[in-house]
Amino acid sequence: MKICLVGHFNNDLDEGVRNVGKSIDKQLKKIGMNTITVDITSIFDWKKIKDFNPNIIHFVLTPTLNGLIVAKTISIINPKSKIIISAIHPSIPKWRILKLLKPDLILVQASDSEKIFKSLGYRTKVLYNWVDVDKFKNVDQVTKIRLRKKYKLPIDKFIILHLASLKRERNLDIFKKLQKDEDNQVVIIGRENEDFDKKLKVELEESGCIVWIKHFERIEEIYNLSDCYIFPTKNKKACIETPLSVLEAMACNLPVVTTKYGALTRMFQEGNGMFFLSNNIDNSIKQLKSNNNEIKTREKVLKYSNHQITSKLRETYDFIQ
Repeated sequence: MKICLVGHFNNDLDEGVRNVGKSIDKQLKKIGMNTITVDITSIFDWKKIKDFNPNIIHFVLTPTLNGLIVAKTISIINPKSKIIISAIHPSIPKWRILKLLKPDLILVQASDSEKIFKSLGYRTKVLYNWVDVDKFKNVDQVTKIRLRKKYKLPIDKFIILHLASLKRERNLDIFKKLQKDEDNQVVIIGRENEDFDKKLKVELEESGCIVWIKHFERIEEIYNLSDCYIFPTKNKKACIETPLSVLEAMACNLPVVTTKYGALTRMFQEGNGMFFLSNNIDNSIKQLKSNNNEIKTREKVLKYSNHQITSKLRETYDFIQ
């Protein structure tokens, strides 16, 4: 079976939709599938699809209205190929005319998005993002202390981690409040290759938060030196529907406090180190810090491992054929 992945592959931007596309390509190659990647923004690349003559053209998109139009155009040029779209972070209007753009199958995540696509007559299947459980895994206390020394972080503090686009809509102001507790040390990792809110960065740093805008080759070490992960985002436009950082933190068996964002409530039940954010963040942290919690977030996330979801994706390809 020949699979053509179409998405954003022509740059190294560290961004959710792009990361998912690159991860799918890497994982499919690992299991021996014949794949090529085509950048959706390059019309000159589209000829590669015709030459490759794929059984399936799999679009890894937001998608937007423009993305659906491009996918339909490519499907007309390649009528023998089945069309699948991964709706990682959909942003489309509820126009009936979009029924004309429907692919053979659309892979959805959050319930709200699934309802929108079903209302347009699209055939849907739920398939979430995955996490590399071989790369992201828990470590012992000795390793945690060694990593804190390596990155020059305090050994005796409760380290609260967040990975984010450094933008106001990610609700990052919440970390200023958490940093007021002298027992806490907030560490925020931003993306070095995108524009960020410089004023917000200054505000966070002035409150005592540590903000690093850079790429970490071994980002798993930053999770491993932390005590918990917090995902405070509420704005649906601010992040993909299954935040990769939440899955990565869970794979490292970190306790996680998160808003009821995107697909997360569909994927996980509260408990064993997974906390859905209450109105009072301090109460959530106090509950998390208590010794009454058995942390089993890695156990919760294993069903969304790179191995499990790749297998389901392969089954989906076979099914649609």
